[in-house]
Amino acid sequence: MSATAPVSPTSSLGSDHLDARADSCGSHSHSTGAPGQARTGSRLRVCLWYHNRDVADEEHPHGTHPAPTPFHRALLFGLGLTALFVVVEAATGLAGGSLALLSDAGHSLADSAGLLLALAATTAGRRPADERRTYGYARFEVLAVPVHVALLFAIAGYIVYESVSRLGGSPEIHTGPVLVVAAAGLVVNLVVMRLLQGHAQHNLNARAALLEATADAAGSVAVFVSTGFIALGGWKGADALVGLAIAGLILPRGIHLLRQAADILLESVPSGLEPAEIVKAAHAVPGVLALHDVHVWSIAPHFPALSAHVEIQDVAATERILTGLADVMRGRFGIGHVTLQPETPALHEAMNCCLSPDSGRIDTDQHAHRGPAPGPAHR
Repeated sequence: MSATAPVSPTSSLGSDHLDARADSCGSHSHSTGAPGQARTGSRLRVCLWYHNRDVADEEHPHGTHPAPTPFHRALLFGLGLTALFVVVEAATGLAGGSLALLSDAGHSLADSAGLLLALAATTAGRRPADERRTYGYARFEVLAVPVHVALLFAIAGYIVYESVSRLGGSPEIHTGPVLVVAAAGLVVNLVVMRLLQGHAQHNLNARAALLEATADAAGSVAVFVSTGFIALGGWKGADALVGLAIAGLILPRGIHLLRQAADILLESVPSGLEPAEIVKAAHAVPGVLALHDVHVWSIAPHFPALSAHVEIQDVAATERILTGLADVMRGRFGIGHVTLQPETPALHEAMNCCLSPDSGRIDTDQHAHRGPAPGPAHR
């Protein structure tokens, strides 16, 4: 007999909304006995969705023309400020003969492009989900990162080439204008950093832009110091060395951002979450016998998700157990999208769910299947 968990339509978890549904996730059964006998392959599945109201209102507002969020306004202002200053730095660097300032202008150009990509990606990511993209468009901001990284690498390569070419020469550098523009560049980058700081925790592209502005501020300091050194009669090759240093700041950041984007696209466990700790916390919920076939991943940087099978003894307690688990996942781990499939030990054994190629490997020692031993892919 196919069973459906007795769940209420909605349940409140603080300021969030919990929507527990059994039928919409689908249930099916496999008859293994004669008529009149209970079917042992019945599938029991309950899905839990809950969304933080603040995140939903800012990242996925309703309507086809959402109003700009504080993050979008910060990006627009930062984009305009850095793009304007790129022209000032590039012109002064060329006229003053300073490769260091020209390198900082190239870095600022990458910042402007990064802010523009972030703005476009987050705007596209706020589009509502549709029938083909049921998770929405949140991953647009992840797809923008490789483009940004490619630009960073191209600029860094050019700076390295020019710096090496100038190390053997003795170019004339007009230190006065360069010092003024370097100081102004520091102020500009500090303003942009302040604008983006509050948004960087939950948005990968805001984090990227903040890292760039921070490194660019350090670059402005380096340009100011090296130019002051040259103005006092120091070695003019210091200007080219600063250019190399700026390139050295760009490359590691590009690699770091690329790794972050790859982790999301590969659906790796989000940073800061430990699956073993999640399983341990789930076992502390009364009525939970085991948690298995566990997957933890990120749909987007601010959108962690979890799916798992929950082995329970008493089907009548399904609502209480799942609500308790959802409370733990949201309150302790901040996971905003949870899908749980409850099952009894007999149902778990009949389904052999943990022997599928895509089953999670977490907590596999807490239970065993009778029958053929799993192959290497199912350890």
